Amino acid sequence: MSGANASPTERSHQKMSRAIHRREFLKVSIGAGGGLLLGFRLGGTGETLAMQNGSAASFAPNAFVRIGTDERVTVIVNHSEMGQGVYTSLPMLLAEELDADWNKVGFESAPVDAKYNHPVFGMQMTGGSSSVWSGFEQFRQAGAAARAMLVAAAAQQWNVEPSKCRTDSGAVFDPSNRKLTYGQLAEAAAKLTPPAQVPLKDPKTFKLIGKPAKRLDTSDKVNGKAVFGIDVKMPRMLIAVVARAPIFGAKVRAFDDSRARSMSGVHRIVAVPSGVAVIADSFWQAKMARDALHIDWDEGTMSSFNTNEMMRQFREQAKLAGKSVRRDGDADATLAKAAKRLEAVYEVPYLSHAMMEPLNCALDLRSDSCEIWTGTQFQTVDRANAAKIAGLPDEKVQIHTTFLGGGFGRRANPQSDFVVEAVHVAKAAGVPVKVVWTREDDMQGGWYRPAFLHAIAGAIDANGKESPGDRAS
Repeated sequence: MSGANASPTERSHQKMSRAIHRREFLKVSIGAGGGLLLGFRLGGTGETLAMQNGSAASFAPNAFVRIGTDERVTVIVNHSEMGQGVYTSLPMLLAEELDADWNKVGFESAPVDAKYNHPVFGMQMTGGSSSVWSGFEQFRQAGAAARAMLVAAAAQQWNVEPSKCRTDSGAVFDPSNRKLTYGQLAEAAAKLTPPAQVPLKDPKTFKLIGKPAKRLDTSDKVNGKAVFGIDVKMPRMLIAVVARAPIFGAKVRAFDDSRARSMSGVHRIVAVPSGVAVIADSFWQAKMARDALHIDWDEGTMSSFNTNEMMRQFREQAKLAGKSVRRDGDADATLAKAAKRLEAVYEVPYLSHAMMEPLNCALDLRSDSCEIWTGTQFQTVDRANAAKIAGLPDEKVQIHTTFLGGGFGRRANPQSDFVVEAVHVAKAAGVPVKVVWTREDDMQGGWYRPAFLHAIAGAIDANGKESPGDRAS
């Protein structure tokens, strides 16, 4: 299915599977087809901004919902979907206040723009289990504002007071039960001035929030239509696999690619900051050629690093007095006079995030623009880092956020390692390229979850209860 008959999710997936420039993206997502595009800014009062008149209606600075004349409600989601369900939970918040028909609600991933920044962390990102609580008011206000404008548009047509109208399942009804659907009202609503303040529903009246609802992304994940980063394809696109350092911080001293160069499908073999990239027609050809490389590594200072020694140092440090963040009573005195002291030490090593989908990043790098398709949790930072390597202004770099086959924080790091590496490779490729990590690459070369050690002590009296006197915590 394609074109006007495609669902919002299908249209989103089709767009991610080919190169679309930012200007084209905005033309498609903002105005085509005559609908209502609603955006808003959450300041101290949560005010709604004015929008332009006309069928290609738009709000500045943010846009979170599009209502088409085909009755489709598309929620534009500014958080990454990695299995946790934000492509359903955030649309539910908006659809609740909009009184939308849930069967006609779809989603799209937001482009990278400061207008989609996390309302708490000040950048476009996903992490810390923060998507729903941070977007709870944000998305509800967007839905409530859209609903108010649709009601106002219907009231004008019927020449009745808006307060006399009600909404339900994607339609407005007047006191005599006349009905206008949101699709029928979309163009008229786009010409109205949004309300300065919009009351939100009493939670007692919720129909969607807190109730079971079908996930909007399940069917596409089951039937294979969902586009993950590793699925992205573009015309003329090549595949790259990188031979990375066996030790963190190691650099390529020299490499012999004489055997790899002659292997089938290989286009280029080039040194990049993270190692040696093999660019070929297919993943398997690139991977086999990479395995045929002979690389001389300068291992640097990390060659002597030993995690066993590091954990020994942690245990010694844990015996020293630490910085006190909070004190309730005198812990030292209570422990000293306790009838029995209980102690435990918990150690956790460095851990790989072990995502189901290994890291990958596809790029179309040109002299005046760079488009990136990847599953990322860190859109603002990744775009800035990619722009720096590409030698382009941030606004000339666009990231299309695909589905993520797991993230757990690995796809959000301040150096944007897998995105920056792909930009370096794309410079050498000269054509659209996708860098794919193997499972072994992902396990060995990751930004690991940190190692740590906790040393805990407690005290009880002779009866096995908390020691009397001062409490220690």
